[in-house]
Amino acid sequence: MSPRGAVPGYGVVALPVLDVRPEPAHASELVSQLLMGETVAVRGRSRDGGWVRIRNDADGYAGWVRSWGVVEATRARVATWRRRARGRIGAPMALVLATPGSGATVSPVFFGCRLIAEPARRGWAAVELPDARRGFLPAAALARAVAPQLEARVTSLLGSPYLWGGRSPAGYDCSAFVQQVLLEQGLSLPRDAREQCRRSRRLAGAERPGDLAFFRRPREQASHVGIALGGGYFAHCRGRVAIASIEPSNPLFDKDLRPQFMGWFRPRQK
Repeated sequence: MSPRGAVPGYGVVALPVLDVRPEPAHASELVSQLLMGETVAVRGRSRDGGWVRIRNDADGYAGWVRSWGVVEATRARVATWRRRARGRIGAPMALVLATPGSGATVSPVFFGCRLIAEPARRGWAAVELPDARRGFLPAAALARAVAPQLEARVTSLLGSPYLWGGRSPAGYDCSAFVQQVLLEQGLSLPRDAREQCRRSRRLAGAERPGDLAFFRRPREQASHVGIALGGGYFAHCRGRVAIASIEPSNPLFDKDLRPQFMGWFRPRQK
């Protein structure tokens, strides 16, 4: 940890999800969240030290978070964390327990969180969290070396509720759902739908799984996004994560979104 009043410049998120707000106050709007194990640049702190201004290394999103959710560190310590924290949560949600299969809960963890994980033994993996807490996690909750098929991942997240600014299965907004699902598939996208649209090119022909469907209201830029699954279907978070279609003959037709449909787009990797 840094000396009192110093800003070391870096940190690791230590909570399962950490709210990001435009101002250092709980009454300020929730604009995004950070996930456990993500690393940040620390740009400043509030006068009382209770909030820090950060920039997410993963997607560049910036804002204010509570200081209790970030382990501040030097650049070298953050680099060490990145090197060691190879364990990624592949289950929608799991519990880190004090002992294998029982004991007190150390922390919940969500899809996309990262931690240090030892090789599994008898179905459990010893893990270490960013703030040095230790426990045991069901080995099945860890992501495998090969990402699951896109449709399988979407199926695992169906029903996750909508939350403006949310980035976990406890609550997603539309663009965070797309961002997190496609990140697992090896595609890094910006945080918001508008920027995701700018990173994509409109398709003249048919879509394929992993392409994006963008939507907008009159006189607005892209304000909603979903992931193509093929056959005219797409997955999106609108109320909850669900599968829909813009084809009137399809039983999953979304009549409200059809007038807002901008087209199918293919995201570009950086």
